[in-house]
Amino acid sequence: MDKTNLYLFRLCILFVILKLISIFTTNFNLYGDEAQYWLWSKELSFGYYSKPPLLSWFIRLITSVFGDSFFVLKTIPVFTYCVTSYLIFIFVKKLYYDVPLALCCALTFFLLPAVSLSSFLLSTDIFLILFWTGGLIQVLKIKENPSYFNFIILGLLLGITFLAKYAAIYFIISLIFLFIIERNFRLIILQSKLKLLLALLVIILILLPNILWNYQHGWLTVEHSVDNASLDKIKINPIGFFEFLFSQIFMIGPVLFVGFLLCLYKRINFHTNERFLISFALPALLIVLLESFLVRAHGNWAAVSLVTLSVFFVNIVYRLNKRIIYYNNYINLLAGLVLFIAIGISFPLNVFNRIIGVNDFVQYLDEKNQSNINNIVVNDRLLFANLSYAYQSKKINFYSPLSPDSKIGHHFQLTNALPVNFDDNFILIGNKNDIHYLKKYKKIKLIGSKAFPFTDRNIEIYEIIFD
Repeated sequence: MDKTNLYLFRLCILFVILKLISIFTTNFNLYGDEAQYWLWSKELSFGYYSKPPLLSWFIRLITSVFGDSFFVLKTIPVFTYCVTSYLIFIFVKKLYYDVPLALCCALTFFLLPAVSLSSFLLSTDIFLILFWTGGLIQVLKIKENPSYFNFIILGLLLGITFLAKYAAIYFIISLIFLFIIERNFRLIILQSKLKLLLALLVIILILLPNILWNYQHGWLTVEHSVDNASLDKIKINPIGFFEFLFSQIFMIGPVLFVGFLLCLYKRINFHTNERFLISFALPALLIVLLESFLVRAHGNWAAVSLVTLSVFFVNIVYRLNKRIIYYNNYINLLAGLVLFIAIGISFPLNVFNRIIGVNDFVQYLDEKNQSNINNIVVNDRLLFANLSYAYQSKKINFYSPLSPDSKIGHHFQLTNALPVNFDDNFILIGNKNDIHYLKKYKKIKLIGSKAFPFTDRNIEIYEIIFD
């Protein structure tokens, strides 16, 4: 076993401890999306407006045992990435039968800048990547033994992956790509048609409740996903293309990327294992790269490609120049330490603005709400979720304005819409024009207007009186 990797492994354990300490000591608040997932978990469903339900189900499971504290919620991604890194170790060991390489790949993944940052974020990506990695291991098992059992387990893992995030479709596309370029895999599939149909049936059965939920709600999640892609608004965007490209280089680590480029001058043979890795990295990366050029794309949209892409890079560089991998990992470890030290001391970097000031706003709102009105109407979904989390111990009723002739724009307009005939006093946070469809209130009074770090504009607070 490589002593350097063993030493780094011990440092990673200390890094995990530092992450937990930083989460415990920070004064930062939840991101609005995180608070939204927590709020969803309080009303279990087979679907939600913008995402499938797995993350909220898991949050409900964890919080029902350990409570709803900030610390508990933020430890979920930390430990999930620990498990994912272990699965990468198993995956690479099974792929190359090389334990030192497997440990190096697992450590490199755990220390990727994208993973360090994402381990502080409670997002659907953490379970997407977790079950994606499990699916990769299962495909290798099918290549070794294409039994009914292995195909069923693959269907089970992919079904759960879809429940984490619909980006799981890239796994299906990658399987098709592998089928095209890898002869042995193609022969296995052609000889296992019934088994493949059984795996597809398992995926459909797992997804069926979510499909029915979407059907009952006018395909809201599917429609949101299509709208998010914005393919109906094509406009050549070369700047967005390069922004996405550089974001991917940052996510995987500049040192590893440059090291890979430096190794390209040597002859690299793309054997079966390398073709396997490329099959599960290239499709998602190319599709989102194309989308970034035609419309726009966020850096995490191709996050699943990081698993096999990092293994592909590490395998090549590790065999040609191990020192580059070591430099990469120690630099990434140092960057991760700096990030979590900044989190632990609540250092006011601009990148943290979205999670600074929510508690101050709650205090400000309490000061302005002299009448102690317990109905709050909020249009912004992220602020709606943050306030719901902040006031979880109080009997506050939250609503979101939705004109009868308007289209549902987020989950809380679906579940907590302010009805036309509402006739109880409430506090409005946002634009007073949002409640134009209400006819019965007698007075509207501006009671506060102030900017906070988590927003770039003044937040207006109104008191709406019916009596």
